[in-house]
Amino acid sequence: MTDEALIKKIYEISENFDVILKGHIVINKDVNVILFAHRCSSELFYRHFWKVSREVFHVNSLAKRNLRLTKHMVKKAGYKKIWTKGVFSFYGDLRPLAVKAKFGEWGDNGLIYNEKYKNDFLISAIFFK
Repeated sequence: MTDEALIKKIYEISENFDVILKGHIVINKDVNVILFAHRCSSELFYRHFWKVSREVFHVNSLAKRNLRLTKHMVKKAGYKKIWTKGVFSFYGDLRPLAVKAKFGEWGDNGLIYNEKYKNDFLISAIFFK
């Protein structure tokens, strides 16, 4: 399977996990990155604690399942070095990659702003080479 066919198949499958934005970029000459954005309210956490908590954990569950399936597909395609970053990842900031993948532009508040979805999304990613 070619890289292009693999990425297309991953994009198709990600639709089952409510992915609203997806993008592919290459960093460091040979590291492929596929980014996924899942709709999630950017409402202040403390104002509606239970509603926001439930939504964030639901999105985390969808993102984890999407990344698990995607990782399996990438392994099957023959890639050996694969790692993922979920919506709760503490290591690394996915926002610069999201801007590069055209998810949106930097907002004044430090979040990525998209014309259609505003700031209402969380980002996950899979890296492989």
